[in-house]
Amino acid sequence: MVLVGHNDSVTAANYSPDGKRIVTSSNDRTARVWDAASGNLLAILPGHTAAVNWASFSADGKRVATASGDSSARVYLVDFDEVLALAKQLLPVDRGN
Repeated sequence: MVLVGHNDSVTAANYSPDGKRIVTSSNDRTARVWDAASGNLLAILPGHTAAVNWASFSADGKRVATASGDSSARVYLVDFDEVLALAKQLLPVDRGN
């Protein structure tokens, strides 16, 4: 399988603890999360202003940590069920008015 989508060299690739996803980091200033079975892109993790040198899943697979040449590290929530639950909490409730 070939994971196609980065616009520059890939600097790292790591599997999630359950083996179902892969995270890659790249000189294109992004990290990406992929479905390991199909190779489909699940998420692009933007925000760095220089190459992302490293990316890895947390032990529970719910987060990805990245390190960049812009002298920053970032932590992204990638548990999509948790993201959806958080979004539902943050969205205004339609009260039918």
